Amino acid sequence: MNQDQKSFFDFTSPFELKRPIEIFSKSLKDQFYVLKNEKFKLKTLVLQRNYLIKFSSKKTTQKYYNITNALLEYVNHPQMGKGISITKNGANFTFYGIADHWYSNMKKWCVQPNFQKEYCMIKLVGKGSFGKVYKIQSLRDKKEFAVKLFDKTTFKPQDRQALLKEIELMRIMKHENVVSILETYENEQYIFLVQELFNGGELHQELKKTRTFSEYGAFIVIQQVIEALNYIHSHGIIHRDIKPENIILKEQGMIEQVVLADFGLADYFRKDCKYMFTRCGTPGFVAPELLQDKIYDYKVDIYSCGILFYYLLVGKGPFDSNNYDQTVMANFNGWVDLTKFQFSIECLELLRGMLDPNPIKRYSIDQIKQSSFFRKHITVFQQYGSQSSLGSIPSQGDSLTTSPLQSPKLELKSPKDQKSRFVQSCVSPLQSPSRINAVSLSPLQGPFGKPQNLQRIPIQI
Repeated sequence: MNQDQKSFFDFTSPFELKRPIEIFSKSLKDQFYVLKNEKFKLKTLVLQRNYLIKFSSKKTTQKYYNITNALLEYVNHPQMGKGISITKNGANFTFYGIADHWYSNMKKWCVQPNFQKEYCMIKLVGKGSFGKVYKIQSLRDKKEFAVKLFDKTTFKPQDRQALLKEIELMRIMKHENVVSILETYENEQYIFLVQELFNGGELHQELKKTRTFSEYGAFIVIQQVIEALNYIHSHGIIHRDIKPENIILKEQGMIEQVVLADFGLADYFRKDCKYMFTRCGTPGFVAPELLQDKIYDYKVDIYSCGILFYYLLVGKGPFDSNNYDQTVMANFNGWVDLTKFQFSIECLELLRGMLDPNPIKRYSIDQIKQSSFFRKHITVFQQYGSQSSLGSIPSQGDSLTTSPLQSPKLELKSPKDQKSRFVQSCVSPLQSPSRINAVSLSPLQGPFGKPQNLQRIPIQI
């Protein structure tokens, strides 16, 4: 894709701005040659995340470029040599000098052309109506990655907005338990999102083996999800789709290395609850207040994580049903019966705290970390964490089991391969919509009415 073609990312934000801006000491700072009035002049540039600043110590206001979604390219000049060109909304800024390190730091925020010159496709590993996932290899160092490929010709206006939001959020992420975007490419037809390659598959694939996790095994997964939530919440982001399909194992069978994925329904937290998708998530995992059209906050993720905790221990969700409406209705009420289980007192206490239908009483992340259940298992995890494959977890602290997975004699029916998720009025471009005629925006006709069929979206591949 060249500079003359209209980009999918055009006009997502202003390019050139001027205002007072703080220069951080750890920011990249160097001098480059910039063309001005047909002459090259040495200018001091500063790179702060997605801001490229033309710095002047003599001025109170600084001129800077918001490089988010700008087209990023290497250029060569017969006299000045190698340089970097950034183009956005029809405007361009180019500078020359020792640019490789700067380019590496800028590419996460920008969009690059010529994907095929940097990577080769190895094989298709996932497929959906809007996007495909491929295993790829870098032509430079032969390292392997994953790429999500989206066909722009199939996008509707709301799809563009949703994908832009997801890319924006994932660029911010930098945590060992959270998926992030490494690079973004675009050509005439496709958008390419390059990510780290994880070979372990989805957590729900482990759960399909008709075995349930011990309390300690469940702890290993949940404590990592809690760390992921603590991180994204600290950045003002709510996920809103915590479920086994969105927990990815970095290596096969190694539950001590999981990442939280799929930010298709994530958004920045708003006190007024006016989101792109207001009612969204996966039936059976959604916090009751979200279904009840109440104002909600970060604690919707805690409730979903509590359902995930339950799922690991029991082998199915508390609201699982073959009937979609029944699942939504039970989820709407939000009450989970824990009286029939013989879990440890510490485990039951944490489950009740995370699954409290009242978000005010529901546990916070700090309360979860300080719970007796977490304190009971954290020492064991720190001692044996490097050995925590599905077949090697010690049984210390478990009241009823002698392995990380409960005895095969306690087999339960396999959970369904897919959990549908729904949104209020828009469809994520990462999903294939399966529309059900919905006559009401409310999930229920009344507090005790029959649930309405909602617009549903299959899980992301």
